[in-house]
Amino acid sequence: MKLRLFIVPLYAPVACHRSRILILCLQAALLLPFSQARAQEIEHTSRYYVHRAENYVGSNAWNSAKREIDAGLKVYPDDPDLRYLNGRYYFVIGDMDEARYQLVRATQTDDMHFRAKRVLVDVEDQLGHWSSAICYINELLEYQPYDRDLWRRKIGFYRRMGNEHEADDALDRLSRIYPNDSLVLADVRRRNLENWGNVLKGSSMSEAANNLERWIDRDPTVLEYYLELMNTYIKMGEYEKAIGAANRGLHYFPDNKDLIHKTVSVMSDLGLYSQALAFAKSHRFGSTVYNNLLREVAEDARMRDPYESHGRLYMATHDREALAYLINTSLTRGYFDDARMYIEEAIKRDGRTPGLLMKLYSLEKKSGNENRAVKLLTELYEKNPYDEEVRDAYVDMMLKLSNDDFAEQQWDAAYRHLNTVLELMPDTAEAWPSAVSRQITVLGHLGRMDDAHRLCVESSIRNKAYRYRFSSAYEDFAASRLKGLIEEERYEEALSAAQDLLEVIPSSEAALRCLINMSQTLKRKELFHEAAAMGYDAYPEVPYFIIKQAVALQECYDYEGALALLHPRNDTDEYVNPQLTAAFSGISQEWAGKLIKNKRLQKALEVTDTALVFDPLNRELLYTKGVVHEHLKDFATAYEYQQRYYEPSNAEQGDYVRHIRYLGYKALRNRVDATYTHALYDTRQGTLSSVSHLYSIGTVSYARLSKRNTYTFQVSYKGIDGYRESFSETEIDPETGEATTVGMTDTELGGVGLEFMAQWEHQFNAKWSGMVNAAVSTQYFNKLGANISLSYAAPRGWTPSLRLGYRRTPPTYLYLGGASLGSGINKEHNLYLVSPSLEKSWEYIKVTGNADLTFMSNNLYYNAGLKGKLFINNDNVSSVSLITGFGSFPELSFFEQTALQNVSHTNAMVGIDLQYLCTRHLSLGLAGSWNTCYNPFRRSDGTLESFYRNIFSIAMQFHLAF
Repeated sequence: MKLRLFIVPLYAPVACHRSRILILCLQAALLLPFSQARAQEIEHTSRYYVHRAENYVGSNAWNSAKREIDAGLKVYPDDPDLRYLNGRYYFVIGDMDEARYQLVRATQTDDMHFRAKRVLVDVEDQLGHWSSAICYINELLEYQPYDRDLWRRKIGFYRRMGNEHEADDALDRLSRIYPNDSLVLADVRRRNLENWGNVLKGSSMSEAANNLERWIDRDPTVLEYYLELMNTYIKMGEYEKAIGAANRGLHYFPDNKDLIHKTVSVMSDLGLYSQALAFAKSHRFGSTVYNNLLREVAEDARMRDPYESHGRLYMATHDREALAYLINTSLTRGYFDDARMYIEEAIKRDGRTPGLLMKLYSLEKKSGNENRAVKLLTELYEKNPYDEEVRDAYVDMMLKLSNDDFAEQQWDAAYRHLNTVLELMPDTAEAWPSAVSRQITVLGHLGRMDDAHRLCVESSIRNKAYRYRFSSAYEDFAASRLKGLIEEERYEEALSAAQDLLEVIPSSEAALRCLINMSQTLKRKELFHEAAAMGYDAYPEVPYFIIKQAVALQECYDYEGALALLHPRNDTDEYVNPQLTAAFSGISQEWAGKLIKNKRLQKALEVTDTALVFDPLNRELLYTKGVVHEHLKDFATAYEYQQRYYEPSNAEQGDYVRHIRYLGYKALRNRVDATYTHALYDTRQGTLSSVSHLYSIGTVSYARLSKRNTYTFQVSYKGIDGYRESFSETEIDPETGEATTVGMTDTELGGVGLEFMAQWEHQFNAKWSGMVNAAVSTQYFNKLGANISLSYAAPRGWTPSLRLGYRRTPPTYLYLGGASLGSGINKEHNLYLVSPSLEKSWEYIKVTGNADLTFMSNNLYYNAGLKGKLFINNDNVSSVSLITGFGSFPELSFFEQTALQNVSHTNAMVGIDLQYLCTRHLSLGLAGSWNTCYNPFRRSDGTLESFYRNIFSIAMQFHLAF
């Protein structure tokens, strides 16, 4: 069975009105189930729920609206419009916390949701969170800067918070935006009256007069201003200004007795009686009789006025010429009501002719009726589009409307009005380029970038003289879009948009800036270098692009090229650009640091000194200069700069103090060092000797330090123990063959020896240094000694050195154990030394490898050593050193203390050296070594037995600087 519906169209004839309504109701009832079933089959969009909810809201049916909102949020939980309507619902029912949550969700999804932000202002107002309300108002004002009501609410919140200063500043700004708005004027007037005493009574009369004049300019409808201004000028003796103030007030308050009385009084006081009388007559001042006389005079003058005569003539005869005179005269004199009446009379007679419409348009425009003026001018243009005067006025009106739309961000309306302007205005008109630029911007706001680009290109072809202006308009909006992408941290999109803009405008400054910044942010090094070069080529005089190109050169380690770009001023220019100066200082400091690491100290000093010419108060540069002087061993200057210009953090404070202590220590020119060394045998091998103590050495030296030279004189005192050892040997007579036992005694008396040494150290330059010393002794030391060495400070912390030495070594018996042991031991020996070494330094570690090659008695001996030093404090003195060595020759310093001779077998040693800087004047040291040396022993039968002996030494060191 099929159900057929018979629909009666609305235009079908119906017997009566009631029957028509009945038919419509039947149609709706029959169609409703089918439409509902059909709707359920369709998946609803978010706009479906929003539209239905808004319909309920418009009918104030909030409960029904809430059902639609909840249904929509189940499907579209992040839809900003549904969240906004949900927030409004909770605001209406008074649940402010939930309302705030829903509205904030809406703005988080759509930051441009102004309706949600407006309701948030109301929510924060209800909760008393006025600061938050102001924040939302500020966000709205960024896009609606001329919204008067938002400004007034913001001012009100400031006053509730007690921040009258911000409120007054905002009110002042609002009054400038809307100088003629009645509400704003009322607010200004109210505030002025509240501050009346503070502003006027608390200032001089001239200041009070200036304030009153300013208030009158902004709001000329306050009587109290004029009265107070007159009183102020009278007190100041400025009577003419007082009369002028009265005349201004009478323009708005023509019947005010106080103003009239004061003016007449001032004129009388000045003796201007005729003027006073004329003034009194013009303001009906005096007795009733005098007023009647004045009325008669005024009436006589009125009757003799041609305007009045023509008016009476027209009323009597409806004369056409009289009407034309009345229209023209009323327009000229500003009798707008009369003019409107007479023009309407003429229209009734002659119709809406172009001439009358033009007069009516002029009247409405003068009287401020903009809407009527627009309608009239549109009608005029439609009736006579070829009239040049009408067309120009119409274009001007459309241009003005577009300006208003632009200010209110009504982009669609602005586009329509500007389109009309561009269709009618020739490209030779003065306002044409401005209109094109404005239309490009409007298209940008509408998101029609292709249309904006096409208009820019076509307009540039039509008039090439304005190509740059049109490109700038296009660039301005594109640059604004770039700024928005950056603020939203959409860096990849901003980079791509900047590249697109450069394809249109290759020299776009905004695009180049964005491309440079984004390539740096995204760490696209190659792209950054390319963009920096493009920017510098396009804008070689702009500091920003100069700096970025310099940074690109810096990243390529072309520091000289970077600094050449950044030179803060020309030779004849006294002005120093602060941006270039800051970049120049930063790159100079980095370059100086690298030069210091590579030991190019003079170049580092030159770089810092050049930067300080332009930036003499830069503490980081001054500190870096101090570091250079430290590496140049000019410790006094380094101490001064680093102590004065470095500001350590709390974490750096300890290291900083210790390093400054070290610089102060090294800066002192006099040095006294004292060392005591004590050496012992390993007593477990007592069978070889009955004495465990080997020797003791005390050393005192004095050094005088200068910038490049160090002179040292040293005296060493050595004492050894004596001993006596008896033993027997069997001798056989070769003739008889008889054996005889013979007793023998080995004796060493011991004693004291002195050594005198002088030394000169010289720093040739930042890389080369050398040393020469010579020593002579009495006994128990080398009789003669001399050394010469040369060192080179290579880059990256490497320091190769070479030392050449000579020793005249006396015989020794103590270590060998007796005069009967060995052969040739009573002979003195000449030793020739060649000692190459190589040192590698890091920040806190120093490792030295050395080799001692010794030529003695036509034999070559060697000793290889390794020393590692760890600096435990940031003072380059306090350290722990570990030393080791081995070879066929003893470690050199141990040899010079013992003067051993038996060097044909492998010897080894290990040692430790501790140093600590206590104060600026004092450091202490403790060193110890363990030497294992070859020590042969001759038995009673004359045979030699090989033994090794351990010798331990400890040295205590005392270093005094002053």
